[in-house]
Amino acid sequence: MLRFMNLTPLCLIATICFTSSSVDGQQPAGSGLKSLLVRDAADQSSASGKVPAKPASMKEEKPSTPKLNPVERKTIKENASAEGGETHLLRYKFTAGTRVVSEVTHLAKTNTKIDVTEEDANSRTVSQKTWDFVSAEKGKMTFEYRITSIDMSQRKGSAEELRYSSKDGEAPHPQFQSAADSIGRVISTVTIDEQGLIIARSDEINPPSLGMGDITLPLPEKAVAIGGSWECPREMRIRREDGSQKVVRFRELYKLDKVSLGVATVSVRSEMITIITDPKEEAQVLQQLSNGTVRFDMEAGRMIAKDLTWDKRVIDFAGPGSSMEYNSRLSEEVTKTESFTPPSRTARK
Repeated sequence: MLRFMNLTPLCLIATICFTSSSVDGQQPAGSGLKSLLVRDAADQSSASGKVPAKPASMKEEKPSTPKLNPVERKTIKENASAEGGETHLLRYKFTAGTRVVSEVTHLAKTNTKIDVTEEDANSRTVSQKTWDFVSAEKGKMTFEYRITSIDMSQRKGSAEELRYSSKDGEAPHPQFQSAADSIGRVISTVTIDEQGLIIARSDEINPPSLGMGDITLPLPEKAVAIGGSWECPREMRIRREDGSQKVVRFRELYKLDKVSLGVATVSVRSEMITIITDPKEEAQVLQQLSNGTVRFDMEAGRMIAKDLTWDKRVIDFAGPGSSMEYNSRLSEEVTKTESFTPPSRTARK
């Protein structure tokens, strides 16, 4: 019997979707969907039980100022609306000492068929994240990104459902240990400009997008009318069957659909530029193609909601008659904003 690949859905990445230990978004050869928060089966074979959670004291970070690595600013291509009309200037307007709290929910299902064997994998993650803006000056805004709570579950086939909640105080299953270890830590310190483009960050340069777009909504340089659009490029590396790497290019397409009561609704669509004909390669980019909408509060100068969906299928990815179907939804909503006093160790000029 053919062994199933590690098909852990992307929802387990959603909570820490902007850091990665795999450079260039590279996935293992032949893999389809792979979570950064979930160990491979081989990694878990030696773990027969739960791993005790680290004491809270071990998670405390030593005061330090993280080094921010410059990131090449993305180029935005803008397309004027054919309809014309009133234009709207979209800009981020965060001030130092602002904390933005959001809830992120990600549901995903993967169905895989190889020969006569079929398996479903279902995942659910609900997390709370915070952005603490520690500085804002001359059009540059720096924030610390944290996950403050996670409630997640996963089931593969007929196996027992695995669960973990950071609020119940129980030790996590090894499957969720890396997610548990992230709670309360600064996952990344990020500097953006007024267009929401990342110009520096404390983790690796240009980590994989994971099909969710950037951590912020990139905004056009010029004011845009209803129907106006803009696009940003991105790329990832995949493995060919011979072990070599291949660069796959995408673009994120954005369109201003409407403006109501000061809130702009922007549609988002991922589109492949590189032509892929090999199903094995196509399976590696399955999670990179999403569609949805983002709501942006123009007066407050911030994104307030995001809703993305995935609905993709690949045929013959593991031989004739095999198939992989991926369905997922990610929703994010700002639940509150509040003020805080940035620690002096994070103050920057």
